[in-house]
Amino acid sequence: MDSSATRGNIRTVVGLAGAALALAVVVSLVPRDDPGPAEPWRPPAGHVVVDTVDLGDDRVLRLWVKPGSWYVQRLADGEHEAFIGAGGGGDQFTVAEVFEAYVGTVPLPDAHAVLVRSPGGVAVRAVVHDGVFIVADSVATPDDRELLVTSLGPADAVLAAEASVSIAGRAQ
Repeated sequence: MDSSATRGNIRTVVGLAGAALALAVVVSLVPRDDPGPAEPWRPPAGHVVVDTVDLGDDRVLRLWVKPGSWYVQRLADGEHEAFIGAGGGGDQFTVAEVFEAYVGTVPLPDAHAVLVRSPGGVAVRAVVHDGVFIVADSVATPDDRELLVTSLGPADAVLAAEASVSIAGRAQ
């Protein structure tokens, strides 16, 4: 066997190994566009958390309010989603479907709580915070177009007759 050919092959293999090592060192030293640790979730300015609805399976909804608006934060699998809406101060009940819940506004300033149910369903009690309440969407079916809401005052005294409230966004 020709020793010059063997030396040439060895030099080629050693040269390729050296080049691969040099490339690996250069790649490891190149700065990366690492976003770093994710910023922690921050509540909306001026809003205060007032209610939490546990939906099970590590899913939670939080209701935040401030005068004139509400904010729902959904926590699921370590992820945050949010929805904001205007509320309070009106002269009518409103109900909106948000994530896996219904958020409603109550026009009665003395309301401390509400009873919410679908037509023919069982009522669920929800606390009213600055004219806003939240209940899990299990209170109604996907086919329901309205919820029945009864306002409660101190000591859960009924303040007004049960009101039929259309669910915003659902066809009548």
